Amino acid sequence: MEKMNHFCTHIRAALAYYVDMTPEQQALATMYAARKINTLHALHMTAKTPGGAETGAGELLQKLQQFDSTHQKE
Repeated sequence: MEKMNHFCTHIRAALAYYVDMTPEQQALATMYAARKINTLHALHMTAKTPGGAETGAGELLQKLQQFDSTHQKE
């Protein structure tokens, strides 16, 4: 539940900035967010597939999760 609260706090802040952006800035922000989401989905899928550990995807995913849990304690 703590992760969800942390996520919601950051999303609310991002949306507050988003509504003050110009349409061009909003389009760029939307493309950036979509690209990041797609990259994370691809990383998760690669880590779960056979041989995913050999590609380094599993290790990278673990490091991202450790980084996330470290910063949630702050």
